[in-house]
Amino acid sequence: MDRFRTMPLPALLPIVFVLVGGLYFAIGLASNPDGRDLAARAIASLFYAVLMTAFFGFLIAYRRRRAGGTETAAAIQRAVRTGELPGDVDHVVWTRELESTRKRYRNNRVIVPIMGVVFVAFSIWAALTVSASWWAILALFVGMCAYSVWETRRALRNIEHLLTTLRGTWTVIADR
Repeated sequence: MDRFRTMPLPALLPIVFVLVGGLYFAIGLASNPDGRDLAARAIASLFYAVLMTAFFGFLIAYRRRRAGGTETAAAIQRAVRTGELPGDVDHVVWTRELESTRKRYRNNRVIVPIMGVVFVAFSIWAALTVSASWWAILALFVGMCAYSVWETRRALRNIEHLLTTLRGTWTVIADR
């Protein structure tokens, strides 16, 4: 995962384009497998992939710039995942980014269950009225929501530990 996080945008965005466009096309095909309007589905997938790649490109560039570069952004994400603070860090940047990350994860605690309930209801309706393949999509989505809840708890615990460690080392440096 660190390879993707440190890739330059000109190399990363084509991968995002193919994944997002392919996933959108595959979900559309799975939800309506009769194969009619394949050209329209391909054009819609292309349009969706362009929009989402542009959105993700701006978001990734913004976060990398705010963190002080690609390497620092990747190090912050690695620290959130592992709970271990690297040796020498810029306390101001890291504290700001960790607090921002903590806010996003706290929002996940509310957004993911709401999104889960809405999508479960929609998937059940679609499975009963559109296609039985929505049961598989529902199972996949429930698994993703469960993982997101687990990941959110772990990340929040690690972020609190990292912020405590940062504040402790900052006090030691300030006392010198």
